[in-house]
Amino acid sequence: MAWDELCLQQWADPHDLIAHLVVLAARNSDVDALNLGAQAMRREAGELGDEHTYALPGGDTLTLAVGDIVRVRENDYRSRRDQGPDMLNGYRAVITAMDEHHRVEITWRVKDAKAPGGHRTESGWVSPQKVAGGALSLGYAMTIAASQGLTCNTSLMYGHGANAFATYPGITRARRQNHLWLPLAVLEDEQTRARLGESRSEKERLERAIDAFARFLGQSRPDGIVSDLLQEPPAPAPLPRQRDLSAEEARAGSERRLRQSRMAQAGRAKSVSLSHRRAQDEAQREEQARRSEEKAKQLLARIQAGAEERAVPSWTKRIYGAVSPQELNRLIAEGDRLATDAEAEATEAETQARELAARLDHEKATSRPTRGQRFAAEAGEILDQATAHVSDARGHLETAFAAAGHAEDRARQLAKLAESEGKGRIALRLAGTSLKEYRELTQSLTGERAAYLQTEADAKRDARQALREARDVVQHSRFADSLGVARTPVPDHVEKAAERLVEMRSIAERAATAWTSGTVTPSAAPPGRRASSGGTPPATAPRQPTPAPRRPCAPRSPKKFPELYDREATGRHAHQQAQQAQQAAQHQQAAVAHPEPTRFRGRGLR
Repeated sequence: MAWDELCLQQWADPHDLIAHLVVLAARNSDVDALNLGAQAMRREAGELGDEHTYALPGGDTLTLAVGDIVRVRENDYRSRRDQGPDMLNGYRAVITAMDEHHRVEITWRVKDAKAPGGHRTESGWVSPQKVAGGALSLGYAMTIAASQGLTCNTSLMYGHGANAFATYPGITRARRQNHLWLPLAVLEDEQTRARLGESRSEKERLERAIDAFARFLGQSRPDGIVSDLLQEPPAPAPLPRQRDLSAEEARAGSERRLRQSRMAQAGRAKSVSLSHRRAQDEAQREEQARRSEEKAKQLLARIQAGAEERAVPSWTKRIYGAVSPQELNRLIAEGDRLATDAEAEATEAETQARELAARLDHEKATSRPTRGQRFAAEAGEILDQATAHVSDARGHLETAFAAAGHAEDRARQLAKLAESEGKGRIALRLAGTSLKEYRELTQSLTGERAAYLQTEADAKRDARQALREARDVVQHSRFADSLGVARTPVPDHVEKAAERLVEMRSIAERAATAWTSGTVTPSAAPPGRRASSGGTPPATAPRQPTPAPRRPCAPRSPKKFPELYDREATGRHAHQQAQQAQQAAQHQQAAVAHPEPTRFRGRGLR
């Protein structure tokens, strides 16, 4: 059974995986390959979270992710420093968190008879410096030597590279299942493979792998004792006898040393020349690198400038793109003047608003209602009466809706009873009823349904009558014209009538504000009298300040994009000339189509 199948079927929790499964190999290189493979499978399955790669001594790297199983590789007695539980060498834990500083939090299980399940979890944070120093490693797999004393439920062992003295403890780590994986392509020699050929079945492949592994185990020899290999040291070698040098030999030795000194000086001079040449080459390379960097910067600046220039909208798409610089300056001056006028109008409107507020405060302090307040109060009473009628209509409609539901329920029951129509007495008796009960129930349900349908019809009629009365209350009042209901039909829906009453209240409030502020039209009648047309004319709204027009931007400076400025100026000039030519052609066509009348002098024609 494969490692990923065991993880998914039996131990989905990484802590259970640590407690019940161990993956073993004899060599550290095989352990590293197994760890990376298990991590890749979990990453592909989406079981790992955020990850970070740490640089290890010697140029290696270690990638850890949230959810990875790791193994502690050094002792850290944190309890002595009051920094949490001890983190000891050999612990297998799960990475449960990783912060923005690349610290990792590992969590491991500790046996505790008092805790639920017989164990509890402890956790601690490991700094990125310790991770880079080798304090953690991936813990999906371990060497057979590191598993000494470990017992679990299932063991998966990679057999290649393990001798007989490592295989025995490797296949005895588990209580239930011990799986041994043997790579036939590696264990079987070339002569045997050439003699037997390719395996024709899984059984033959397994037998050949076991046979090759057994031959490999048979070559294992126990370790010997070092003392058995020790022998007596050999006799010391005799030293050569010393003799005096002659004058010729001394002179030859002196000349030889002189030649060696000259050769050494020539070598040093050559080395100095070579160093100077290397220094010059290095300086040239640095200069070339500096020039290349400057060219790259200039190219990048041109690319950025080109991107900014392309981001500028075309003059044909801008609001004032077709306007000449002189006309644009005139529009800017005109916009400034209009803005000044708008600010003056706004100041005037603000002054009028303050005066109106002061007058309203004065009238409120003297407890005298204004004309607008009296108008709003009287219109509000009419609208309150109409609102009451609308509420009555809503109640009638709710009654009609409930009656319709009851009638529909009785109809369903009658339809269900209709299924039993035509059955004989014996069939009805077997069903727990009788023909008499069936007829009585049918008559009762039919009468109730008719009563509910009559109730629904009466309620809808009452609702329409209430809506008609609500319309009549407002329409027959002296506010009908002001509220816009002089000749409106009866509303067909309660919610529309309610929304219309809300609009009428808003109209009445605005009219009252207009009466109070004195901004009504001169032909408007006082609120207490009926106008000749039968209602109060609507009040005109207070004069609002004229909004300032959109101010055109100043002409684009030619210093930043001179080529773009020249192209736009040329295109704008050509566009203006084309417009002028088109206008001249239109005037000429109009003159030909409608010539001016000719004036004759003297006598008219006879």
